[in-house]
Amino acid sequence: MHSLAFRALDRHVVDGRADDPALVTAEGSWSFAQLLHESASLAGGLRELGVVAGTPLDIAVTVERPRVVSVLAVVRLGAEPDSGARYRIGGEPLTVTTPDESFDYDLVLRAGRVDPATALARDAEGYADRLLERYGDLLEPLIAGRALT
Repeated sequence: MHSLAFRALDRHVVDGRADDPALVTAEGSWSFAQLLHESASLAGGLRELGVVAGTPLDIAVTVERPRVVSVLAVVRLGAEPDSGARYRIGGEPLTVTTPDESFDYDLVLRAGRVDPATALARDAEGYADRLLERYGDLLEPLIAGRALT
């Protein structure tokens, strides 16, 4: 079985649904391809800051679009959501905090565009179940090919 990240986004792009809506907010609509690009870019930036599979990371984002992108980036890397983690995405303005320093969220996103992260081939044992339990409201519609609204 493919990884959770692949099933949520990449699969739809590969299957010819790249331009179908994946995220609809008051700010507008993003296609599966756009959401894939943004989440892969953020994941690439996070990877450059040391986030890899299994890294605990706190996602404390309330604004819908960055929350969706952040969760999908974490899933893409196989990182573990953890509210007490030393790596954190959150705050106002939105920042990415590592154990050593903080960076503007948009800067990390732009940095990741140089080398976006690909989806893992397979998830670690139990990973998909843990993430679906925590973020099922976001992941399940995408897996089913429905837009988040």
